[in-house]
Amino acid sequence: MPEAPFVPVVPAGGSGTRLWPLSRRARPKFLLDLTGQGRSLLQLTLDRLAPLADRPPIVVTGRAHVAAVREQLDEDVRVLAEPSARNSMPAIALAAAHVERESPDAVIGSFAADHLIEEEAAFARAVTAARDAAELGLLVTVGIAPASPSTGFGYIESAGDGGADPALSARLRAVGAEPVVRFVEKPDRERAEAFVDAGLRWNAGMFVVRASVLLDELAVQIPALAAGAREIAAAHGGAEEQEVLERVWPTMTAIAIDHALAEPLAAQGRVAVVPAEFDWDDVGDFAALARQFREREGAARRGEDGTEVHVVGSASVDALSSRATVYGSTDRHIALVGLEGVSIVDTEDVLLVLADEKVQALQQLVGRLDEQGLGRLR
Repeated sequence: MPEAPFVPVVPAGGSGTRLWPLSRRARPKFLLDLTGQGRSLLQLTLDRLAPLADRPPIVVTGRAHVAAVREQLDEDVRVLAEPSARNSMPAIALAAAHVERESPDAVIGSFAADHLIEEEAAFARAVTAARDAAELGLLVTVGIAPASPSTGFGYIESAGDGGADPALSARLRAVGAEPVVRFVEKPDRERAEAFVDAGLRWNAGMFVVRASVLLDELAVQIPALAAGAREIAAAHGGAEEQEVLERVWPTMTAIAIDHALAEPLAAQGRVAVVPAEFDWDDVGDFAALARQFREREGAARRGEDGTEVHVVGSASVDALSSRATVYGSTDRHIALVGLEGVSIVDTEDVLLVLADEKVQALQQLVGRLDEQGLGRLR
């Protein structure tokens, strides 16, 4: 079948409180070079999507971050500004409405701005398969082979070689996809282990679909949201563009695409998954980031006493009997003795020392800053 043009969509939002104080309100996680590669997570995302795109990518970000986002991107990348954060579905719907208006048959692919993927060739194969499946009129996602029974991710259950519609299942298998039975929310440890044993895959939040199909299906599920996105897109470039955006955007339901479309459409047999085999990480906290560094050969400073320290930035670090990850570029010399499994973040206004097993508690600490009169540090 002839391929419809493919337009990558990158929702770039969130404050990244689990990576504070590296990530702040004014400079969230996706704008940061967290891995020391000289490229931000947003730039790395667009780098791997560029060879797959038939039209310039679209980045949807908060109004406060537009200038910083534009500074990091090539001129041909389009940036759409959200007046306020309303979760992933309005952002993706807005981009889809712009694409539909310009290329009615186009396929869009939504990919988070702040995830890490190493095997780009395997990623490209998965997206290509998802494009083929999307041309069958379905919402298509990419399912990641679990590296562990994680309780931090949702899961996808597929029908494998079966499915309620044998003809559709056969067409999906021909392009490397499978029908989705259901999406499952983040489980407890026991259920996560059972999911992995049963062959379920991680839900990485990647969705590929015809722009018109997304909006038509959304019009059934949440009519006002689809209509609002189309009204804003129709006003683009006109004298009333800003007035329409300011009037309509606050009325659009704040909801994730998983709840708005993926789950109800899966129940109707309208979702497919491409099983993918590449390393993926949402780099959700400092423990995840430290794991990335541990897996990179030759990136650590090691000692005969068991020391293993990864340094991101220009910080001067000396360590004895310690395992740590240090993020810093201040003039302070950092000395470590007898620390096991910690992350140290040294910025001009904050010093954070965080045990790997306590990373989930960081959000509580950040949440107290405003009430302590320290909101400027967020």
